[in-house]
Amino acid sequence: MKLGYLCKFSVEEARRAQRLGFQCLEVHATSLIENLDAPADLKAVAGRTQDVLDKHGITVSAIANYGNPLLDDPAVTLSRYRVLFELAKLLGVGVVTSMAGNLPERPYKEAMQRFELVFKPIAQAAEDMGLRVAFENWPGMWGDIPWHSVNLAWSPRNWTEMFTRVPSQALGLEFDPSHLVWQGIDHIQAVRDFKDRVYHSHAKDTEMLHHNLRREGILGIHHNCWRYRIPGYGVVNWAEYISTLIEIGYDGGIAIEHEDPVFWGDRFEEGLVRGFQVLNPLINPG
Repeated sequence: MKLGYLCKFSVEEARRAQRLGFQCLEVHATSLIENLDAPADLKAVAGRTQDVLDKHGITVSAIANYGNPLLDDPAVTLSRYRVLFELAKLLGVGVVTSMAGNLPERPYKEAMQRFELVFKPIAQAAEDMGLRVAFENWPGMWGDIPWHSVNLAWSPRNWTEMFTRVPSQALGLEFDPSHLVWQGIDHIQAVRDFKDRVYHSHAKDTEMLHHNLRREGILGIHHNCWRYRIPGYGVVNWAEYISTLIEIGYDGGIAIEHEDPVFWGDRFEEGLVRGFQVLNPLINPG
């Protein structure tokens, strides 16, 4: 396993990753390709990127493309993923991380049908290139009651249906325990149950704000019942989580997704350092 963090790619970010001791980065696709519908010369992009990576002794663990892929024309969405796959192949990156998407105003069944329509050809394209797509399990709730999700991949029940509708092994998970914690889902059991589908991991913690939770209940998620934290500052047992990844044979990237409001702004890098201090001894002992 390699430890990194999610970021927009730049020379400065590569320099910081090296200075802080990280081994890899998960990079937002749009920081490499501004427009997926009219991409620049991908070989040139990959060459420039690889030069920076080599100079600073780091790798890219995944290329991240977060959005709602179910809303656009399926042919357009497929074309965009093909661009991502080509760039990933040029950089020697095996995983493209993604949202599964959703139809926020439509019934669940209809959204799952759309997922099948959109991702069957994407999965085939990934298979053809020897690549994988890993869905982050962010619920993506927005607005006021009733909540509307922009991402179907929020729970084990949904993962089971997704992988039944599109059984290709090219599709899997970017596993993030923080999103399962506040839902009351056993994230350790979920890792075990979907061990063959964990293709990338986010490292983000969850702090439960119990004084608000007791007042609002879990449906009050947008009323401060929880907040994201740097690993080690929430309720996730990171030794247990990393141990479980080791046990299931996972050997991919683990990227800190820094959304901690305490270590923000001028303290952003401090947050990365604190997360590194918690995770690195577990991932790279000695």
